[in-house]
Order: sequence, then structure tokens, then C-alpha cells
Amino acid sequence: MREYFDINVMIGKPTVVQLDKWLTIDRLSVEMDRFNIKKALVYHSYSRDYDAHFGNIHLIEEIAECSDIYPSWVLLPLDIFPLNSPEKLIEEFKKNNIRAIRLFPEFHNFLLEEEIIGDLLAPLEEIGIPVIVSPNKVGWKDIFNTLKNHPQLKLILVDLTYRNSSYVFPLLKRYKDVYIELSGYIPFLGIEGIYRRFGAEQMVFGSNLPYKSPGATLFYIENADIPEEAKDLIAYKNASRLIQEVKI
Repeated sequence: MREYFDINVMIGKPTVVQLDKWLTIDRLSVEMDRFNIKKALVYHSYSRDYDAHFGNIHLIEEIAECSDIYPSWVLLPLDIFPLNSPEKLIEEFKKNNIRAIRLFPEFHNFLLEEEIIGDLLAPLEEIGIPVIVSPNKVGWKDIFNTLKNHPQLKLILVDLTYRNSSYVFPLLKRYKDVYIELSGYIPFLGIEGIYRRFGAEQMVFGSNLPYKSPGATLFYIENADIPEEAKDLIAYKNASRLIQEVKI
């Protein structure tokens, strides 16, 4: 069975968007074994729902013994974040092996405007750390404007839908460091359409656990009419490369 690297997982009990079933580390391990997910990139519900900095620290404590789980920190604009300079951020990235960042403007009440977020995105762009964001929640116009200001930013788009191709294709064409996570992007022959136009290098696997099961996206990838080598890129290799290329 093909190995997978899941780049979109939340652990911890949500306090805003309620769930009957939420992920502990033990529950995540069961899901990873079930679907042959060898590595996962996770963030903590506390970082999204309660306090970003508190949740980030809590995440590091929870996954301390997990060599197959990478931490993804949730950040805020530097003006309102305890680690309020690029130097402090990167020092903490090194200390805690942070390999990806998530932004939740819709939860944390800020805009993706250059005046607000530019001094955060510039160092993230420089060190090549992936930034994960939901364009359907923050607005596609903000995504396009952000990339105009930071064209080398490694941006992973999540929470997509089958109707987003008209936004996705222009981004993939113009920005080689834009990636789409496939758990929500399920148009008819969607993977095949992207592969024919752009190759497989800008697609990554994510489950959106605990809101979705990994099984549907795995089935979608495994049954796509593309070469096996392309499926390997989507399933594992693209995410592994992104994590390894972070310059900290």
C-alpha cells in the first residue's frame, strides 16, 4: 500500500466549532495506521479557537514523543503576537522544529493586507516555510494580492471545493510555489485535469482530520488516471520535499 504524508490535521478538542469526535494523539495514531499515513503535519485546536501562542506551546508538549508528527504553528500578525519580530519567530522555529505555518484570519480577526501581515510573510517567504490558509474563508482576492506581494511564498491552499478550478488554475500557472490540498477539491477528473496542465508537483495529500476521513481522498488519488510516479508525488513526496526545504 502506498505511503501517505497528511499535511492537514487538527488535534485537540475544538472550543468554537464543536465536534462529537475529536483527535487525541492516540486516536490520530490509529487513523494513521489504518490508512498507511506515515507522517502528519498537525496544528492544535487551542491555537485556532483559544489563543494561538498558548496552543502552539501546548502542541509541542503533546507531540514531544511522536517522531512521525510535525508541528504546524498558528501565527498572528507580528503587531499582536508575543513573538513579535522575525528574529524571535525563527529562533522558536529552530528550537521546536516548526516546518509549516497556518493562518486563520477569519477566526483571529485580521486582514491579509500588506500593512497588517507583510512583515510576517516576508521572513516566512525568505526561509521557504509553507503557509497553510483557506482561500474560501479569507477570500480569493486576498490570496491573489498576497502572492503579488510575496511571489515566492510557499502557499498551501486548503478547504477547497469542486467549484474552485477557476481560481486554482491561474494560481498554479503563475506561481510554482502554490500547492493545493485535495481533501475538498473533488471535481470530475480534477486530479487528472491539474496533472495534464501542470504536472503533479503542486498537489499534496491532506485529510482535514477530524472533520473528514482520509479514506475518500486516498480513494480519489489511488484511482486517478495518472502515472504511479505522479501518485507518489501527491501522496508523500511533495510534502516531504516542502518540509525538508525549510531553511532554519
